[in-house]
Amino acid sequence: MWFLARRILRDLRHAGFADDEAQAVRQTPAMWAQLTDFYRHGGCIERVEVAFSAATGQPGLIRFFHPPAPAVCTHATFGSLAHELGHALLFPPQWQPAASFADAQAYARSRELGEAHAWFNQYRLCRAKVGGAPESSQVQWIENDEDFGTRPVDLFARIAEREAAGWHEARILDELAVLNANMFPSGMGEGNFKTYGQCNRWDWLQATQPPGSPFRRFIAQLPRAPNADDQKLLMKFNLFTPVAALPASGADPLAPLAAALGGVATRGDLPALYALACDTVPGARPGVAWACARGGGAAPLAQT
Repeated sequence: MWFLARRILRDLRHAGFADDEAQAVRQTPAMWAQLTDFYRHGGCIERVEVAFSAATGQPGLIRFFHPPAPAVCTHATFGSLAHELGHALLFPPQWQPAASFADAQAYARSRELGEAHAWFNQYRLCRAKVGGAPESSQVQWIENDEDFGTRPVDLFARIAEREAAGWHEARILDELAVLNANMFPSGMGEGNFKTYGQCNRWDWLQATQPPGSPFRRFIAQLPRAPNADDQKLLMKFNLFTPVAALPASGADPLAPLAAALGGVATRGDLPALYALACDTVPGARPGVAWACARGGGAAPLAQT
């Protein structure tokens, strides 16, 4: 046991953890139990030299990305480790390949529930933290489910409110998943305003849709390659999922949208894009919550 503890602490310090943060990990029983379980099953923590600061977690591997000195890895913290342990240890369906899922909504839902488990794990371990700087809030910008407006949400405060109100864990995780679907990933690049949910749904379509499918036909109708704004709009309005409320007619209901998007010259004008979708595809409805209520989010086709 002492050898494993020494190895874990060595890896944490190599990953950029300050002494007080590494000791907080060691002295917090709930955190230490998860971390030792992760290592006993072959997991490891790696340091990666890159141009930015970040952290990622998956089964068997947690990485902390370090920018060149004198910059530091701002993610080498107790809270980030708690979050990535949640990814590594909880909710295995988030790691199944896109083709394992019946539709874009089901795949995205698994990814978003994976994030929900990670946030919940981070909240619980940060509440139990012993020593080091306290981590009592986690504010994220969230896009409104019904439009492109945004608002700040303190995820830790939201979880605490739900627990105080007597919500069961599954209900809290469901709300966190919808919040994550409308949350913005870091490092997306300038002018890319897609949320996690929009990225996830686009990724499923890109990975699974064959030639001749409605998705591929629409892409072929665009007079240029789809840009980040196009992707955001198409996914926001659920236009390629079984729940999209599109009219049943012989004409292609998305052809007018393809033509309209091809004529849009201004990038990043989200209100104008939203109005364009409402005008050209009036039967479509925005929002992850609406898509879930209409039957999206089915289980994967096969458990692997």
